[in-house]
Amino acid sequence: MRRWLERAPWPPGRLAPLATLIALVGLVELTRTGLYTVYLPRSLGPVLGLGVVGLAASLQYLADTLGRSAGGHLGERRGLRRVLPAAAALSAVSALGVLYAPGVGWLLAASLANGLVIAPLWPAMMTYSSRAARDGEDGRAVGFTQSLVAPFIGLGVLLTGFLFDHDPRLAAAALAAVQLLVFLLGAAILFRFRSAAAPPRPTTPFPWRKLASLAPGALSQLLAFGLLAPVFFPFIDRLGLGTRELVLALALGGGLEYLLLSPLGRLADRLGPARTLAPALLLAALALIAFSEVRGLGGLIAAALAAGLAQALLIPSWGGLVSRTLPDEHKARAWGALMSLEGLGFALGPVVGGFAWELWGPRAPFWIGAAAYLGVALFYATRLRRSAGA
Repeated sequence: MRRWLERAPWPPGRLAPLATLIALVGLVELTRTGLYTVYLPRSLGPVLGLGVVGLAASLQYLADTLGRSAGGHLGERRGLRRVLPAAAALSAVSALGVLYAPGVGWLLAASLANGLVIAPLWPAMMTYSSRAARDGEDGRAVGFTQSLVAPFIGLGVLLTGFLFDHDPRLAAAALAAVQLLVFLLGAAILFRFRSAAAPPRPTTPFPWRKLASLAPGALSQLLAFGLLAPVFFPFIDRLGLGTRELVLALALGGGLEYLLLSPLGRLADRLGPARTLAPALLLAALALIAFSEVRGLGGLIAAALAAGLAQALLIPSWGGLVSRTLPDEHKARAWGALMSLEGLGFALGPVVGGFAWELWGPRAPFWIGAAAYLGVALFYATRLRRSAGA
């Protein structure tokens, strides 16, 4: 443990506040996946219809995604110590409103409210992580932060599904108990961030031009995941593989990503995003092409391992580029805007992926995603090389 603390991308004094933020965001994500992926479809789906449940999930996600720029700006101007406890408390209340909604109108209103009030959380966490990082390790810090939140998302599905199978009331009680933890973590921020007063007003204009230069990368971050969302399981079915084989391949790919995230994050920070971002995007494109050529379990595992390698380099490279491009006084608002673009890319992906499958066949969504990554890689290879030579 002591050795890990010494090698962590953050100094020891910043770990406790950051851990509080990561736990808060993680529990909010656990709640989201538990509610909209498992509990509501299984409890209210047979009563209200899956269309209503899907609309509630879309309202929550869109409100969060589109509100992140404003949420980041609010946290930047008012300070984390003021904004985050209120966001946590309102998140807990609105999630309980979704969980115990007495009707369709209440369900939709509570879902919309929940998305809006959690919008400041992700920009605040990413901004604090990059600001708190040791010198020259901002990319690795951002990568680790995202990877530490990711298990909560899967846990929300697994835990809620396991409890629901035993008793739906037990699943509801567990999700309600999580909201108490969310409220307590929000209160803990009042003590963890005692010195985090509202920052001074910015002295320079908002860097719209720099933000625009990051837009292609933000849009492509989750585009491939969106492209494959509606077609991946039909693709696996065509291969004659089942859920067990898919879980094995994804576990191996995810395990490789976690294993390589630290060394490749150090490499990305040492060489700089100008040298690592384009190769990372190229690896991601090659991984998608590998998926399109899968013919059996061995090919699926190889493609998943290639994707894990690509993500282990792409996440810190992208985080380092964002952190080093944006001025510190505008970073929270800009992180929010970039996350909104990432969400839009993810929202656009399923439509494109579904129609591509129908029009051009099962391999088309993978090739479209690969082409997007290659285009963005070429853009940044040209732009960053030009900037480095200027």
